[in-house]
Amino acid sequence: MAGRPTKQGIDYFPLDVGFFSDVKVRKIARACGPQSTSILICLLCNIYKDNGYYILWDEDLPFVIADIVGVSEGAVKEVLTKAIQVGFFDAEIFSVHGVLTSAGIQKRFLLATYQRKETEIIPEYMINGINHANNSINCTKNSINHVDNGQSKVKVNRKKNKENSTNVEQKKAEQEKKLAAAKAATLSRKDSFYDSLIPYVERYGREMVRDFFDYWSEMNKSETKMRFEQQTTWEVAKRLATWSKREKINGKQSYSVQSPGTYIPGRTSKDNAASRQSLEDLADAILGQH
Repeated sequence: MAGRPTKQGIDYFPLDVGFFSDVKVRKIARACGPQSTSILICLLCNIYKDNGYYILWDEDLPFVIADIVGVSEGAVKEVLTKAIQVGFFDAEIFSVHGVLTSAGIQKRFLLATYQRKETEIIPEYMINGINHANNSINCTKNSINHVDNGQSKVKVNRKKNKENSTNVEQKKAEQEKKLAAAKAATLSRKDSFYDSLIPYVERYGREMVRDFFDYWSEMNKSETKMRFEQQTTWEVAKRLATWSKREKINGKQSYSVQSPGTYIPGRTSKDNAASRQSLEDLADAILGQH
């Protein structure tokens, strides 16, 4: 005994309460007259009733729609032309395959049929961006089991989906590994940047150099670059000199240490040795805070 034919279309579809105020519908109505909305709704009914998400535009369709609505075939053709023009139906799919469909029609159909055991989809008619795999429906005939918890399981695509999931996890792990390596490299460069500033502590003082380091070593969101690395030009000596001038202009007195070997009246060689030792202790203190 032959099995019951598989139903492809659906018995009803949701009509948005804003249908008549939609800009596309209003443009069609303005250009083709008030009967155009009835023609559009009749087209939608035939799309959902027969194939579910598309209808082939042939020589008979204008007569069928015109006979149902009570208008001329010319009026139906005029509405179709305008509907394609304003994007009510997908222009590319119509141009290539001669069928009427849209992203909204396809989404509503997939949502309405996700519990079916079999649903046939023609890949060439699907609009880019409509991922029927996420709706548990494959491009060909797939088996779909509806279980009590409301989830659907695609048998045909199960192995492929697992492989895709594995690939995604592998790529994610690789990206995380690369990001961790980039962060570690940035921390190493931060240490080098800090070391490059130590010779300037004697000239500009501990506090200013520390402020300079904290500002220019700030990381970006991904923690792969410091602020100074994002500059088109960079010379430490010139940047420090400019920083020092701005602090003086802003009234912030920078701490300055006398250069070694400079004679200061009243100071003995013992005092100078103590000063040098203080500088060494100062550098060690900065390193200890880093």
